[in-house]
Amino acid sequence: MRNRKEILKDLVLLQGHIEVLEKELSQYSWDVEMPLLSVTEIDFINIIQKCINNEIDFETLSKWADAIECRDDLDFVNEKMVDIIFELANSEINGKITEKRLKEIVKNLSE
Repeated sequence: MRNRKEILKDLVLLQGHIEVLEKELSQYSWDVEMPLLSVTEIDFINIIQKCINNEIDFETLSKWADAIECRDDLDFVNEKMVDIIFELANSEINGKITEKRLKEIVKNLSE
């Protein structure tokens, strides 16, 4: 059986089916004293770039963002990333995800 950190890493890097990874994580409590994994700008850029390159669709990107949003066991290296996750996970509030917007996000994270 894989440990929580390994499952989180696969979720952050989108290595596997989101639903399966979420189910694996459901065996663990939401509450943790300290995050187990830091999510970097490079991690974000790689996933967003997959969407720009049509390797994943907008729906998958949104599901991914929803799956990592508000997790106590993940630490995002800057506040911009938290805002981006919220935007991508909640397109019904924040507006449709577009390729143009994703390119803007990548540019902002790269600076």
